[in-house]
Amino acid sequence: MSQITGVTPLPASLIPQKTPAMTTSGTLRSPLYVAWQVTNECNLACLHCIEESGPGKAFPDELSKEQTFDVLAQIIDNDVPYMSFSGGEPMAHPHFFEMVEYACTRGAQLKIETNGHYLTPEACARLKELGVKAVQVSLDGVTPESFRRMRVRGNFELVIEGLHNLQAARVPIEINYSPTGFNAHEIGRAVDLAAEVGAESFYTGRTMYTGNAVKTWAKLNPTEEQYEVLFDTLREKALEYEGRTRVHFHEMGLLEELRYRLHNPAALLIVLPNGLVKLINALPFVCGDLRRQSLLEIWANFQRCWQDPRVAEFVEALERDPNATSLLHQWIFL
Repeated sequence: MSQITGVTPLPASLIPQKTPAMTTSGTLRSPLYVAWQVTNECNLACLHCIEESGPGKAFPDELSKEQTFDVLAQIIDNDVPYMSFSGGEPMAHPHFFEMVEYACTRGAQLKIETNGHYLTPEACARLKELGVKAVQVSLDGVTPESFRRMRVRGNFELVIEGLHNLQAARVPIEINYSPTGFNAHEIGRAVDLAAEVGAESFYTGRTMYTGNAVKTWAKLNPTEEQYEVLFDTLREKALEYEGRTRVHFHEMGLLEELRYRLHNPAALLIVLPNGLVKLINALPFVCGDLRRQSLLEIWANFQRCWQDPRVAEFVEALERDPNATSLLHQWIFL
């Protein structure tokens, strides 16, 4: 799961810029995008993880195989055009390739969001064969030192090898980069590396004060001066790589983002490993349960729940007490 901004990265046509223009839910019959955190299990323990995932952190009630494929069928039967598998680490899910095969053979436009540690030549060849739309790899550093400082238990060299394996298999690549005080100066080289491995897109923005980041913020937080240099560099790189690698960056802070979403909810559902559905990554509100409700029932409830005054109250409370983001996993059912 991405740690930048308050929204899971969308297909390029739906990405908000400084003035957001993301497709909103409106009166759509079904969502445009389902971002599915298929497991909370992960081989890493990253300082900034919004989901606080890690080794042994799988939810005790994660969906069974039967429930998982029921959800997949509902998503596809209701003509949701875009879907992503994230986590935790989605490739650690015991049925990962079965899920990918089912989704892709039934016509879903599927993106995989991974930490890049399972991208063997064989895995990449299989992803290509199945026809995934893209594989997004979280990098967060262009040196072993900065990478490992952020991604505890991570192996920088293995991720770079995995990116080259994707490139060799001709799988479309995206790179996700979360800035910190110790890696913000590497942003130009990060875009260069993305272009070198043939990435179609590079995503970055302000790192969220949520999840593990609440506990590690003193080690993570870039200064405003660092962000200013970072965004200036990104603007230069966007021009340098125009036509080769799309450079997407999100300058809004979390509070500004959430205030915008109150009036312009994105047309996506966030599905948790146990089938609960959230309004957005960075808020604790749950609008449905796919173990008990249909996708369309939850979609209708999603649009209603954004009007619940408790959501606006929580967002405004963040201005007075940013630490309220530490309640992200204390779910509030609407």
